Amino acid sequence: MKSNALHKVLILLISIILVTAKVYSDERFICKRIDTNEVLNFYISENKLYLSGLSISGTYAMLTNNKSGILAINMSNIGNEGGIEVIFLNLDKKTFSVKSTISHNSKKSFIETKGNCK
Repeated sequence: MKSNALHKVLILLISIILVTAKVYSDERFICKRIDTNEVLNFYISENKLYLSGLSISGTYAMLTNNKSGILAINMSNIGNEGGIEVIFLNLDKKTFSVKSTISHNSKKSFIETKGNCK
């Protein structure tokens, strides 16, 4: 009898762990830049999108989050220049795009990074 109850508890615990892992794994995306093969990690927590990579990182406010994609933005001032970064994670095509614009004082004012996600 004790063995049967123990098996039921183990099955219940494993089921809970698998469901929890599935829920939280959907909120993390591992992607690679097309131009450099650099690995970028995107992580969603509440209404923020976090990006972590060697050349790009930051915290972004999510504007939209639905089944087809996520749109997020980050605005900042660095010295006399200002910048804005927009991220679009296309969940249907499993791709991402990061577009950065720096104020007009910079010679290269627009930067775009694209890649694929797992």
